[in-house]
Amino acid sequence: MTFDFTTIADSIDYGFGTNFDPAHTVMAGAQLHLKTAPSVIRALRGLVESGLYGWTSSDEPRYIAALTNWMAQVRNWTVQPEWIVPSYGTLQAMCAAIRAFTDPGDGIIVQQPVYLLYARAIANCGRRLADSPLICRDGWYEMDFASLEAQMSKPENKLMLLCNPHNPTMDVWERSDLERVAALAKRHHVLVVADEIFAEHVLEPGLMTPYGSLSDALDNCIICTSLGKAFNFTGTSHGNIIIPNEEIRTVYRTQRDADHYGSLSPFMRAALLGAYTEEGKAWIDALLDFIRENERVVRDFFDQCFPDVKVFRHRAGSLLWVDFRSLGLSEPELEQMFCSAGVEPDLGSKYGAAGTGFLRLQIGMPRTELTGALERLQAAGSRISKPLRGGS
Repeated sequence: MTFDFTTIADSIDYGFGTNFDPAHTVMAGAQLHLKTAPSVIRALRGLVESGLYGWTSSDEPRYIAALTNWMAQVRNWTVQPEWIVPSYGTLQAMCAAIRAFTDPGDGIIVQQPVYLLYARAIANCGRRLADSPLICRDGWYEMDFASLEAQMSKPENKLMLLCNPHNPTMDVWERSDLERVAALAKRHHVLVVADEIFAEHVLEPGLMTPYGSLSDALDNCIICTSLGKAFNFTGTSHGNIIIPNEEIRTVYRTQRDADHYGSLSPFMRAALLGAYTEEGKAWIDALLDFIRENERVVRDFFDQCFPDVKVFRHRAGSLLWVDFRSLGLSEPELEQMFCSAGVEPDLGSKYGAAGTGFLRLQIGMPRTELTGALERLQAAGSRISKPLRGGS
């Protein structure tokens, strides 16, 4: 099968968050600048043409079967149908879990630098962020298990938000790391809510371990999945939450339903039935090949033009975590350099203080758009005081 990764999908004027402009490239955000899988487009087109967009049961058999089959075939994880609890979205699910299993003022454990909206969700729920910062090595991060156990041992820290693949670093936790997390969480009675929405975009076959597949995690976890990152559906509010433990599932459902969850969006049902297919998986495989080549282009660019800049280990998704600290620029100066090139990045400080000096860059875009942004960035880089190899 061949797929279209050359059309700049966000150039269509539908109010997308990337605000396409040939002279301005948005490398911020996790949204691909590409069309989703043709199988998804066909499924949605069929629904649109039906003219009926009514109530859709959240336990509709075809929907649940498609999800369990996908988890078995793509994630190598056997999920029982009754474990699946559809949601309005992963952040909504996290907030429901936080409210259901913790009390106001309790600590919610995170590992910064981490997805910025975790902090907002924690604050909006009236809880406190309990940080166990990652240890920054030479081009990758490690968990600080001494810090993590110290946080888990505090009785007021009842819940952890685990991000895997990890956003913004876009690395994947090894199975041994996850086993240590699960053992600590079991010992200290900490519920782990695992955000695995990038799991389909892991670049190394077999590297991704579903947290819920671990024996120590099975009765003490809530797993968040969605089409959001896998099929570029970040603009929709949906998620499929997987909860193996019946007691946890019952408590969670009670909290979720208090937020008036009634039925599936018929559009998300159609999209999932189109996505979770052999063709949908083939599209993801082709997308990852395309991303690998885009990553090579970007790494070559930094090697030639910004040799002191370090692109961190990248094992999932279309986002790169890049260390610019060696340039000696303040974050406002770094942002200004990019903006002067017509390139909009994600500032690392958005993900916690430990991210200062880093940028998160979206490379999931047609190569013409990517190379245009890099050419403008090369010209902008040549104007800063530090000499840059290859600058014009």
